[in-house]
Amino acid sequence: MKSIIRELKKERNLLAAGLERVDAALSALTTDSSGGQRKTVVKAKKRRRRRMTAAQRRAISARMKKSWAARKK
Repeated sequence: MKSIIRELKKERNLLAAGLERVDAALSALTTDSSGGQRKTVVKAKKRRRRRMTAAQRRAISARMKKSWAARKK
């Protein structure tokens, strides 16, 4: 198992290095001939929502019902 993890980490490092080279090439290509850089559009990453299990939803529901009942008193 450790050897698999080690190999995967090596592969990730190689991919990261390759990605850096691609980024450098892209930045070189987006520079116009006058020396200034062109504006490039960068998309913001979407935040992923955590999914609740049915048990978690039931627990929240029970707490809210208890809270609402206490507020009614």
